Amino acid sequence: MHVNSLRITEEERYQGQLSLLLEGEERDWARLFSKFGKLSRDIHEDARFITEFVRLLQEDENFDPFGHLQANNKIDIKRDCVLSFGRGNEKLKYLNKEAGVIHFSLPAGYTCPFAQICRSIAHKKGGKFPTGSSIKDFGTIRCYAASAELYSPEARKARWRNFDLLLAFKNNSDKMADLIERSLRYYEENNPRFLLVRIHEAGDFFNQDYFDAWLNAAERYPNKLFYAYTKALPFWVKRLDKIPRNFRLIASLGGKHDELIDEYGLRYAEIVNDKNEAALKKLPIDPNDYYAALENGNFALLLHGVQPAAAKAGPQLKANAADIKKYAPSIPNRRDILTKLKQYVSGVEDEG
Repeated sequence: MHVNSLRITEEERYQGQLSLLLEGEERDWARLFSKFGKLSRDIHEDARFITEFVRLLQEDENFDPFGHLQANNKIDIKRDCVLSFGRGNEKLKYLNKEAGVIHFSLPAGYTCPFAQICRSIAHKKGGKFPTGSSIKDFGTIRCYAASAELYSPEARKARWRNFDLLLAFKNNSDKMADLIERSLRYYEENNPRFLLVRIHEAGDFFNQDYFDAWLNAAERYPNKLFYAYTKALPFWVKRLDKIPRNFRLIASLGGKHDELIDEYGLRYAEIVNDKNEAALKKLPIDPNDYYAALENGNFALLLHGVQPAAAKAGPQLKANAADIKKYAPSIPNRRDILTKLKQYVSGVEDEG
């Protein structure tokens, strides 16, 4: 039989040639870029295009093929770029192991309009402020997320990139919700399964439209549980009757509008100096976000992170870190977590 009698279509020929050119790569980049409408149908041009991004991915473990393409003329920043999410950090790893948690972040302090006692900012470019310090504190407690930006340039860049992408739609909640939805869909297709989304490991809701965008995104993803600590209480109370059941908020005590907590009966978390203070306030300590995500009632968070030298909190921070490490693994098993999740999300089944 002659080869030309096999009736190979142009579509099959194109995909076959592209696959051969990219043979050896771990991912089907042709399929992925085709899905997002980025292939020109010119075999040589498309191969160059994909090969370049594969090279960048291999050279930079933090490279996101849709989060870093603003400079490429093939990419429409308002249609193609996605926000960056992270997998559970040290604090979240136990909850992540049982249920799958991802977190989203913005620049600490810069996006926290109602922060007070714990507002801190790291220099946007990683440099120093005129005072000579790399972090500027506005309150008595240094925000741990600002410290993370100082010690991790990649975290700082990812947070600013997220903020820049959102600012393209800062007064349009529907467009921001579209961006969040597209980003979650991309993450979900290319990473292990997750059931929980922690909004703002760093940062906060910076305006009402942005707050509303997350409400909208939660409604579009009824099979995920979204939760967030926040000091943006004015945005919250304006939408008390519109909060989806899979969107859980915790008021972070120490903001400019703490009076709204009692006025509206909002659930809150309070930073305490040590476990004795938590006991005096009759607040359980949450070392791993289980209370935040899945329990009801108020709770305490132990002071942690790097604090200013003037705070003289070194010995207590060391003791608190030991307590957090000790109690963080004490988390219910997967079946109990799934039972809790069923109260808030759709499609969760108990495991036999």
